[in-house]
Amino acid sequence: MKKYILFDTEYTSWEKSQKNNWSKPTEYREIIQIAAFKIKNGEIIDTLNIYVKPNINKKLSKYITKLTGITNHKINTEGISFKKAIAIFYDFSKYYPLYSYGNDYNVIKENIIFNEIHSSKYLKKEWKSKFHDFKDIIKKRTKIDPSKYSSGTIHKALNIKMFKNHKVHNALNDIHSMYEVFKIIL
Repeated sequence: MKKYILFDTEYTSWEKSQKNNWSKPTEYREIIQIAAFKIKNGEIIDTLNIYVKPNINKKLSKYITKLTGITNHKINTEGISFKKAIAIFYDFSKYYPLYSYGNDYNVIKENIIFNEIHSSKYLKKEWKSKFHDFKDIIKKRTKIDPSKYSSGTIHKALNIKMFKNHKVHNALNDIHSMYEVFKIIL
């Protein structure tokens, strides 16, 4: 691959919400961070890191703050609306294949729907078809079982050392972990 985008999202969560598949009536997977690396010929040529203000659950749970390090203060001072965030992400990524750990397009689509964004370009087949699962590449090119890792820990499968402050469940750090693996397996 000559050019592609690695990206990750973080979204609202509460203790046991993943296990329960966000099934409680007040639980929505609202995106609170989108991070991406635009890569050409193996080199990062551009970076995107956006904090997003949740629209339904405006106050982050203690659980998600502890997990991601994203605070209510950060969201309130640096966050933008999902409508603005998806427009920025779309413009950043529309010409490139996109890879996330699992298909984060499903979470993006959920956010488009419950934020009542009626622009069809985000739901068109042309953009949706650009999204790919990073785990599929790992399965094809290695003997690693990607289900044993997350986007932020996949570097451990190849004994790659990350920077000292690497915190898992920070979208920017998680794509850095994916990028280090991509450099080796592609």
